Amino acid sequence: MSDKLQPGTPAVVPNSDTPTTINLPGDGNTLIAHANVVNSSSITNVIVAGQHTGGIHASASGALNREYYNLFVMGGETFSAFSSGHFLVPKDRALTECVSPDIMTAVSSFAADTIEFIKTLPTIFMSENESYARFDDTQQAYFGIVNDVRVQMNGIKICYQALNAIPQRRLVDLMRELDILGRPSFSELSRTHWAIKHVNLVEELRDAGITVFAP
Repeated sequence: MSDKLQPGTPAVVPNSDTPTTINLPGDGNTLIAHANVVNSSSITNVIVAGQHTGGIHASASGALNREYYNLFVMGGETFSAFSSGHFLVPKDRALTECVSPDIMTAVSSFAADTIEFIKTLPTIFMSENESYARFDDTQQAYFGIVNDVRVQMNGIKICYQALNAIPQRRLVDLMRELDILGRPSFSELSRTHWAIKHVNLVEELRDAGITVFAP
């Protein structure tokens, strides 16, 4: 059985940083790069602070767009609460699978305004499910934010701030609500990739009784 779920055409990583206009799927959604007033029903301000694992205090602030969320499943990476750092996503696994075609088209350029949009999204960071198709009951995923996205020759560098932990089992329980593809026994949580989902992550987690550090 193939371990690849719904592959798409690989995103083209341009050499130019020329900004482009992004029209996102939904009810007239557009990227707001700079604004003094926005509709608070979909975008709210968030200020979070934590401590780097090395003892350096870190903070981040910006606009949180609740209509979408980033999902990073990274084999060989470990995360912890209130940690920050960076990791590399292979280019052929960055927004190329488990993403709806309209979202894939909207964000495939990695232009400056695309990166600003990605940084506004609430985010789940997690390791692949242990034992390939299964997961360890002690595994933790983490809610947090993306601080920066940098296109490199060897992959897409993601700078991040992790906040509070979420038992990975709970994400498996919420697969349908979070638009996670596959089955509990084998899903996209078993494969390294980066996806963007058209789901209000904060609302779905809170409805499930999971506390996250967001307004």
